[in-house]
Amino acid sequence: MWFNDGLWWGNMWDTASSDFHIFRFNASTSSWVNTGVATDTRANTHHDVLWDGTTLYVASHLFVNDGLPAEPNFPTTMRRYSYDPIQKKYSLLSSTQINNYKVETLSIDKDSTGRVWATWQQGNRIYLNVTATDGKTWGTPFPHPASLSNVSVDDTSAVIAFGGSGNGKMGVMWSRQVGDATDGMYWSYHVDGASNTDWTTPVAAVKGQRSGDDHMNLKWLDSSAGQVFAAVKTSFTSASQPLIQLLELTGTTWSAHTIATVAECPNRVLVLIDESTQRLRTFATYPKPSGTTNGGVCTTSGGAIYEKSTPLNDISFTTSKTARIVDADQYVHNVTSTKQNLNSEARGTADSGLLVLADVNATSRYWHFYDPTGGGGGGGGGGGGGDTTAPETTITSGPPATSTSTSASFAFTSSEANSTFQCSLDGAPRVACTSPQTYTGLSIGSHTFNVWGTDAAGNTDATAATQTWSVGSGGGTSETVTLTATADSYVSSGATGTNNGTSTLLGVDNSPVEVTYMKFDLSAYAGRTLQSATLQLRSAGSGSTGTQNVKLVANDTWTESGITYPGPALGTSIGTLGPTTTNTSYSVPLTVSGLTGELGQQLSLGMDSSSSDGLDLNSKEAGSTAAPKLVLTLSSGGGGGGGGGGGDTTAPETTITSGPPATSTSTSASFAFTSSEANSTFQCSLDGAPRVACTSPQTYTGLSIGSHTFNVWGTDAAGNTDATAATQTWSVGSGGGTSETVTLTATADSYVSSGATGTNFGTSAMLGVDNSPVEVTYMKFDLSAYAGRTLESATLELRSAGSGSTGKQNVKLVASDSWTESGITYPGPALGTSIGTLGPTTTNTSYSVPLTVSGLTGELGQQLSLGMDSSSSDGLDLNSKEAGSTLAPKLVLTLK
Repeated sequence: MWFNDGLWWGNMWDTASSDFHIFRFNASTSSWVNTGVATDTRANTHHDVLWDGTTLYVASHLFVNDGLPAEPNFPTTMRRYSYDPIQKKYSLLSSTQINNYKVETLSIDKDSTGRVWATWQQGNRIYLNVTATDGKTWGTPFPHPASLSNVSVDDTSAVIAFGGSGNGKMGVMWSRQVGDATDGMYWSYHVDGASNTDWTTPVAAVKGQRSGDDHMNLKWLDSSAGQVFAAVKTSFTSASQPLIQLLELTGTTWSAHTIATVAECPNRVLVLIDESTQRLRTFATYPKPSGTTNGGVCTTSGGAIYEKSTPLNDISFTTSKTARIVDADQYVHNVTSTKQNLNSEARGTADSGLLVLADVNATSRYWHFYDPTGGGGGGGGGGGGGDTTAPETTITSGPPATSTSTSASFAFTSSEANSTFQCSLDGAPRVACTSPQTYTGLSIGSHTFNVWGTDAAGNTDATAATQTWSVGSGGGTSETVTLTATADSYVSSGATGTNNGTSTLLGVDNSPVEVTYMKFDLSAYAGRTLQSATLQLRSAGSGSTGTQNVKLVANDTWTESGITYPGPALGTSIGTLGPTTTNTSYSVPLTVSGLTGELGQQLSLGMDSSSSDGLDLNSKEAGSTAAPKLVLTLSSGGGGGGGGGGGDTTAPETTITSGPPATSTSTSASFAFTSSEANSTFQCSLDGAPRVACTSPQTYTGLSIGSHTFNVWGTDAAGNTDATAATQTWSVGSGGGTSETVTLTATADSYVSSGATGTNFGTSAMLGVDNSPVEVTYMKFDLSAYAGRTLESATLELRSAGSGSTGKQNVKLVASDSWTESGITYPGPALGTSIGTLGPTTTNTSYSVPLTVSGLTGELGQQLSLGMDSSSSDGLDLNSKEAGSTLAPKLVLTLK
């Protein structure tokens, strides 16, 4: 499970489709919604999930039972997913193989350089693998180098990233149960950026026969103490001995705290850190409470889920515990939750509340416990009559009313936390965006920027926040551009192997030697004439009485996440800074002749000093306002290009691999594209709008009838950009005619049953239509975009599921649109006029039901609710939208 965008999410088995899907938790109804996005089609797979704030990682492996060896020729995969905050949906980015073994457990985490690590036990050794910094390209699996990683067939391992900015590490913990004095739980770590096999000598978090077992759950608290916590199980058998423990790492010292003894019969323990309350919350399986079936019986098959918690600053557990998930008739087991800390601003879970999940194997059911304490919980799931007030979006900064820059950056905010945004420039279709939003390559003339905010409950600004400005200073020939560093870091002779790319500071000193590096992208300015150049810097908490030299760096191959001491050589000095004071902005004039040859490519600058009174500057990680910036004044024509820098100067070739047909009736279009060079970034433009950063696939919605042109440019890792865009032109509207056909997927669907009058079926993958018991299906479609249009034809597309019918089903208008998918129960709103008929039907078959146009004409421009009932007792089951987008009910309209 994980928390993102004000919502809880789970990766769970879907009994309807017999595979694993991503589900969204609706806090208002305390129910789960199937998003239709599959993560693995294989049964008997176990999964580990990581959300890093941008990308979802799902590792899945086939499972071998406890005590059996790993089996070869069964791939373990990792799938990566992007997230669309507008659609609130995940899309597959890539699927790669971690190893080729069926194993008992496998866990993943991501280090500060962007590399994802995995660990598991194979051949009685603790194994690891790691990706490149792209987070997806896996290397070759290797065993942990220490002899203590030789373990038994029943041992397992887990990884966790810890240490934070500038001090990142990847830790691995494993159990060792070989039956001698070396048994225990062992810990070793790897410094981010070091050789893959460079791990510290293992230390025992606990040691001694029976002190370890193959259950462990790890968490890290980013605090001054930087603690790692491990909830683990032992193999002790005496009633007073600990059976589950909390191991605490502070600095380099491990300590152990008993959570529950053997006498309490706990199992499968989980720990969560609640940062808002500063408490550790543990969840485990304990014997069921008295009064339930098998109450009080100690068994490995399960029981009930209980919580024990303790203050972070005074860790102490008692026998007192609180029941959280209890099934009176069945065993509950295998509690799980998120890797993230709860209610943490820094880790993207502010106001998350708490959600834990467990399973009842006997009934193939998931059970959950939700505690909204601490704020909005999993809010925003819709339905249930929650928040209906739209947020207010405000532009907090942007370009001046008249500007000479062909770039513009806008910062904006919402009156409600956890809002998402859509942006538009010069009337282009809205696209998802984040603050700040930057546009480059703007033409001379007037431009208008609009931004809309959407809160966690799905309410969107009716009116955009708007700013209009003019580019060109009245049409002059000079242009001033301000470029923010694309990469910055510093190296230190006092920590030669340490990368400081994630630090918010840049150091310049002579004792120890500290050299700062900055990179700027000048690829857009080939052939221009440089008139002036200024480096803008802001000092941090340490000024300097000395001077610092700004120098050219010929080698541009260094990376922010990889550079370490001594760094690439510094060349000619082109500017000087100093003396300086703390928290002050400075502008350093640079020698124009030294920079002329850098136009059209990447520019690397270095800063050193002969003074031992060191200076700390703000890096780009300190925020866009304090980041290093390069201000250039240029004129068109003249010298430039050529020389400088060396390295790669060849632009990549960008190719559009898929897009809409030449003539389309759809008002949406999606483009997939690739580059001839790995690690390229892209900029997209639709219909001549300014370029914006984009990723493949890029989707546009709300397109007008007529011709459209899509352009995409690739930029390689060296900063070289396509001179010519990859282009596709297509027409919307059946060749430019006056008719348009649109296909709309149901925005809500459910059914009600006289056999279960209080039950809501909004999360079901099926829709029932029957007369005994009475089952009525409801569907809702959004026609708000089609006000004023003329409807020519309408068809309802449905697909039967596991039950066809010899009878007929009537499609009827529903006057009331106030029903919600998560709230509707029997009898549901009244059905009106019949506008179509379906039947007889067979199983798993698609049907198109023509609808009466006259009955639908008055619905254009608003919500349309349809109902289906039947006088036949041979019931029909249809697929709902929860069965996936392909099978979901659809309304096909042809309009003028």
